[in-house]
Amino acid sequence: MVCKLRQSLYGLNQAPQRWFAKLSRALETYGFIQSLCDYSLFIFQRLGIQIVALVYVDDLIMVGNNHAAIKRFKDYLHACFHMKDLGLLGAKPALTPLEQNHKLALADGQDFPTPD
Repeated sequence: MVCKLRQSLYGLNQAPQRWFAKLSRALETYGFIQSLCDYSLFIFQRLGIQIVALVYVDDLIMVGNNHAAIKRFKDYLHACFHMKDLGLLGAKPALTPLEQNHKLALADGQDFPTPD
């Protein structure tokens, strides 16, 4: 069995625009709203669940306040596209980025000069 390729997506000058348009449609179908300040930023808000997705070239960074909702969203994306979830394989999560009650030292020395 042989399949004929009518049009190649990669190698075309419009490939990045087509990829972004297809991804944007998929995100908007799921319920995301594209930011007017940054067109690569998409926000989903529903029933107290918030997911923020940021598109960078062919990568998607997402954060949210509900782990199950993010999992459902990743499953949706996997159904729409062939995507890999790189996760944070080597990360060690912490509740706070610094020790609690950590005292920062005061900087000694002269202030920076005022730029001209």
